[in-house]
Amino acid sequence: MRSSSSVFRRMIRVTSIGFALAVLESGYALAAQPTPVPYVAPDFSSMNFLLGTWRCDDHQAGRPGKRIEVDKYWIAYDGSQMQAHAVSPPFDKYRTRDEVEDTFTTYDPTIRLWINQYVDNFAGYGLSTSPGWIGDTLTWSWTNLDRTTGREVIMKISDAKTSFKDWGNNKRGQAMTVFLDGVCTKT
Repeated sequence: MRSSSSVFRRMIRVTSIGFALAVLESGYALAAQPTPVPYVAPDFSSMNFLLGTWRCDDHQAGRPGKRIEVDKYWIAYDGSQMQAHAVSPPFDKYRTRDEVEDTFTTYDPTIRLWINQYVDNFAGYGLSTSPGWIGDTLTWSWTNLDRTTGREVIMKISDAKTSFKDWGNNKRGQAMTVFLDGVCTKT
C-alpha cells in the first residue's frame, strides 16, 4: 500500500509536468521577449510656428473670387506627424459644398526628405516631398500617378504670416503654370 505522502508527491510531479507541458505548448516559455523598436520623433522645430489656427486668403487661377480656408495644425501620432485639417467654404460656382482637407507631414531620415500626405473630400489625394526649409522658403514637389507634376513654394514672412504659390500641369510633359497663390495669417 502506498503512503499518502508518496501519492501526494506523485500528484505534484504529474501536475508540475502537466503545467510545464501546457506552458511549452502555448509557446510562452519559448518566446523571446520582444526588443523595443527604437523610435525618435521627427524634429518639428523648424515647423512649430505653424501649430495653431491659420486663415488663408487665396486665389485660384481661372476662377473668380477669393477662396478662404481655415487651417488647424497640431502634432499627432505620438509626435511622428504634424497633422493639418483645412476647411474652405464654397467659393465659386464650381463648388457647392465645403472643401475639407487633411494633411500629414513627417520626416523620413532614410531619404532625408519631409513627406506630406494629402486627402480631401473631393477624392483628391497626393504625396509630396521637400528637403525642408532653406532660409525662409519651403518647397514641396510632387508627381501624380498620371505623371503630371506640381510644386508649392511657401515663404515665411513671420511666425504669424506666410505666402504661397502653387504650380502644376494638367498633362504629362506640359509646362507648369500657377494655379493657386495667397497669404495665410495666424489667428
